[in-house]
Amino acid sequence: MDETRVRDVPGEDALDAQIGYNLRRASALALNDFSVEMAEASLRPVTYAMLALIDERPGIRAAELCRLLGMKSANMAPLLAELEERGLIERDDHAEDKRVRKLSLTGAAKAAMPSWRLKVRRHENRFLQRLSSKERATLLRLLRLIWVDEAE
Repeated sequence: MDETRVRDVPGEDALDAQIGYNLRRASALALNDFSVEMAEASLRPVTYAMLALIDERPGIRAAELCRLLGMKSANMAPLLAELEERGLIERDDHAEDKRVRKLSLTGAAKAAMPSWRLKVRRHENRFLQRLSSKERATLLRLLRLIWVDEAE
C-alpha cells in the first residue's frame, strides 16, 4: 500500500490556509452551481452580468460596460455579438456620435430578466446557505474591499 506522507508545513503556509486557494475553491463551486441554475437560459456569469448591467443602465455604452465589468473591449466584442445574435441585446447609434453604440435589452430579454434574477438569487442562496445574512453582508463587504477602486 502506497501511503502519501504529509509534510510538516507551518499553518499559514499550508494550502488550505491560503486565501487564493480558498477563493478558487469557492469560485469553482459557485460557477458550477450557476451553470446548473442558468443552463436553460444558456447564460454564463459574464453574459448574465452584461445583461444585468444593461438592464440597470439602458443605453450604456460598450466602453462603460467594459469598465464596470473589468473587461477588455477585445474580450467584450464577441460576447456582445453573441448576445445580439441570440436576440437579447440591441445596439443603437448614439445621437451625437455615430461611432458610439448604445446598448439595450430586447423585449424578450427584458421580459426574461426578472426570471433570470430570481434564478441567480436562488443560486446565491443555495451557494451561501451556510452563512447568516450578517456573514453574507460581511463577505460581500470584504470582497468589494479587494477589487473596488477607491475612486468609484
